[in-house]
Amino acid sequence: MSLTQSDSKLEVGDTAPDFELENYEGQNVGLTDLDNYDGVLVVFMCNHCPFVKAQTEELRKLNDEFSSIAIVGINANAETHPMDSVDKMEDFIEENDLDSEHFYYLIDGDQEVAKEYGAECTPDPFLLDWRHKLYYKGRLNDKSGPSEEVQSRDMKEAIESMLKRQDPPQEQVPSQGCNIKWKE
Repeated sequence: MSLTQSDSKLEVGDTAPDFELENYEGQNVGLTDLDNYDGVLVVFMCNHCPFVKAQTEELRKLNDEFSSIAIVGINANAETHPMDSVDKMEDFIEENDLDSEHFYYLIDGDQEVAKEYGAECTPDPFLLDWRHKLYYKGRLNDKSGPSEEVQSRDMKEAIESMLKRQDPPQEQVPSQGCNIKWKE
C-alpha cells in the first residue's frame, strides 16, 4: 500500500469525460444513462484498498441521504489486482450494504476512463452536476484511516451546495489513498 494524493487535471466547470462501462453483472451503464439524476458522484475505487474500506460507511450514508444523486464506483484495478477482480465486486457491494438502484459499480478494465478523468488513487471522487460538469473534485470526508473519527463531511456539503445551485466550494481538498494499479 502506498499513499497517493489525487492530482486530477480535470478542472471545476469542465465537462466530464463520457463513458460506457459494464457492471459486475455484465450490464452496460453510461454517463448519459444517468441524465435523470440531479448529479453524479463518480468514485474511482476498488475492493481491497484500506482507504476505500475506511470510506464505505460514508458512501453508504451518501447513498442513503441523496437518492437524487447517482453514485458510480469505477474499479480500474479489476484486471490488475486479484482482490479487485470482477468476481469479487458483487461480494464487496453486498458486504458493505451498497446495493441500491442508484449505486453503480462498474469495471474500467482498460483503465481508459480513469486516465481520462485523471484519477490517481482509490478512492478518488468527482462530483458532477446535472449537466455532467465537474462541481467538486475532492475527498469524501476527512477520515483517512479506519480508526479515525469524521470531523468534516466534505462531499455531503458539496452535494448540498450543488443541489441548491450554489457556486462550487472554493477549497477542493484532494482525496488520498492507494495508487491505482496501472497496467504496464
